[in-house]
Amino acid sequence: MNGGLTTWVAANMLAVARRVLPEGRRAWADAMDAELSHLPPDAELRWAFGCLLAAIKQGLSSMKTGTFRVNRWIMLVEIIGCFGFLTLAWWEFTFGPSGVVRLNGEIVDKVFLGSPGGGYLLGLMILFAFTGLVGPVGLWLGLRYVLSNRALDNRALGITLIAAPAVQWIAGLIGMIWMPTGDFATGLELLVLCTLLPIAGVLHLMYLAKPASPPSGARLAVG
Repeated sequence: MNGGLTTWVAANMLAVARRVLPEGRRAWADAMDAELSHLPPDAELRWAFGCLLAAIKQGLSSMKTGTFRVNRWIMLVEIIGCFGFLTLAWWEFTFGPSGVVRLNGEIVDKVFLGSPGGGYLLGLMILFAFTGLVGPVGLWLGLRYVLSNRALDNRALGITLIAAPAVQWIAGLIGMIWMPTGDFATGLELLVLCTLLPIAGVLHLMYLAKPASPPSGARLAVG
């Protein structure tokens, strides 16, 4: 990586670190920027990466105790973790080489309807083409919160986004009981990645839409 590109990447990493740092630590960001200009090109990335990690730790430690309100840039990491895998799975099962949109009558008859339980599997895939939309929708809502501080304030939409992966998991569980494979580890992984994490992400976005409660001291002062 040449010096100019290295410097550009390092500078952008420090820009992200500045956004993640709590307000009271912004002087650290100035010191980080000043130090970068004195480093040789081969040390810039290491310095910037270390600064970014330190900024994330500071952002996490500044979370309000007893609440789930976090720095918006830290929230970005959570959103990717909650909805990223589900989005990739939805895209693969819907638009991938064997996705729902690529099925035709011949494939349906030969692969699905011609084998035991194949019709149920086909039904699960079609259902997932709809319930899996929680992934990209959740990513969009999360990015909207990060960029504009607007959380999920539509209760009906939130309940729908919570119900969809739950319905998909129940349907899949019925299939596992009906057609046992013994692969319980995979079932547990899918439960976490495609059901529990997306539901947790939706609940957090709904929580962030509520007005923040004033500090206890402020309530006493008002009283």
